[in-house]
Parts: sequence; C-alpha cells; structure tokens
Amino acid sequence: MAREPEGIQSHAADYKAAAWEGYTLAELGWWVHLLATRSQHRADAGKKAKDLHDAQNYLSMMQSKLDALKDPSGGLTL
Repeated sequence: MAREPEGIQSHAADYKAAAWEGYTLAELGWWVHLLATRSQHRADAGKKAKDLHDAQNYLSMMQSKLDALKDPSGGLTL
C-alpha cells in the first residue's frame, strides 16, 4: 500500500479518503508535466510558485506509488 505523501495531507479534508491513490502513474506524470509547463508561462511569481508546489505534490504521489512497488509485500494497484 502506498503511503500518503506529507505534502498532500493538508489538503485531505478537500477530497475523499485516499482519493489520490486512484490516479495512475501516467495520470500523475501528466499533472507534473502540465503544471511544470504552465509554471514557465506564468508572469506572476506567486502563481508560478503555486504551480510548482502542486507539481511537486503530484510527483510525491508518484514516488509513493513507486516506493510501494518496491515493497515485497506488494498490494499496490496501478
């Protein structure tokens, strides 16, 4: 089972329990890519920082899923 990344815990009240686990690695990767790309188009430094912060959270979700795959007990659904 994947461990919930610390970066998304402050947003937990806004989503159904463990909703982040429903994303596939591909979907998470696209979020990282799109948010990182959009950050480079931003003129507003605050909005750029927010996009990069959000991209990091999606990347952390991906990392958690990869870490779970390395766990010999398995149980992760992609």
